[in-house]
Amino acid sequence: MMSNLSVILTQNKLTGENFNDWKRNLLIVLNFEKHSFVLTKPRPPTPTIDAPDREFVALERWDNSNLRQIMDNLEEMFGEQTIQAKTDAIKGLMNCRQKIGTPIKEHMMKVMAYLSEAQANGAEIDAATQLVMVFQTLSKDFDLF
Repeated sequence: MMSNLSVILTQNKLTGENFNDWKRNLLIVLNFEKHSFVLTKPRPPTPTIDAPDREFVALERWDNSNLRQIMDNLEEMFGEQTIQAKTDAIKGLMNCRQKIGTPIKEHMMKVMAYLSEAQANGAEIDAATQLVMVFQTLSKDFDLF
């Protein structure tokens, strides 16, 4: 039986051009269904003979899922889109400047969207660097900061 969330994947099939959006939808469904562990955690080590049953169960559950292999193959096939999307988001952020008269809230939403897109596509930007990047996008009215 399919969950309501898995309908997202049924209605938004992978076409190649939509890999980043499809992957985002897949991760939402996997998180909800509690299967994302295969993509986010390494394979558990082989338990010793006297290890508790839960260690054997965890290893078996991980090994029975071929999701990691499928995702690795899809990343290999469509990973260029992720790199391009990350590059585009960072370029957009670096070129973003608050226009005079634009409300700060509107500008910050735009900046946050660029940061979110970059991070969703694998960019690792620490908080201090994000702050510097944000300040660089602000108009001269904020030079005192």
